Amino acid sequence: MTPEIAKNIGIKKALQSATIGILIAFLFMMLLAGGNPQWMLEWNYWINIIIGIGIFYGLAYWFGKNAGYEILIKKKDSDKVGAKYGFLTLIITAFLVGWTGFVQEGMEPYDTFLDSFEDYIFKPFFWITFIGFLPAILVGILFGKWIRKSKE
Repeated sequence: MTPEIAKNIGIKKALQSATIGILIAFLFMMLLAGGNPQWMLEWNYWINIIIGIGIFYGLAYWFGKNAGYEILIKKKDSDKVGAKYGFLTLIITAFLVGWTGFVQEGMEPYDTFLDSFEDYIFKPFFWITFIGFLPAILVGILFGKWIRKSKE
């Protein structure tokens, strides 16, 4: 196993895991909307969703490369590596996607910087992390196992 092959395996499995994570998030949001898949149209979050998906896949690519190397070359525990990168992907995406709303709407003349920061960055970060923690860890562990099994 060469480092390049290990990294490519990690990237492939990470992108698959990211797709699972996005589907889980979509289903959760649909549940919050009372089972209505039109929540994306009604709530008008298109730009945030597209940017969030882009960030999510970009981080999955980057962390997948690292995870493949750590699991297949350095022989680290696949569960821990997968959970670590699953959680990192979640929290970094949650933090960065909040800035989209902040830049779009956050600095209205009647808002203070702290109010806007709380509404557009802190609250979404908190709720996405709180709700997504367990799925991110579980999908991350699955991701690590997929990488480990790919060497066989």
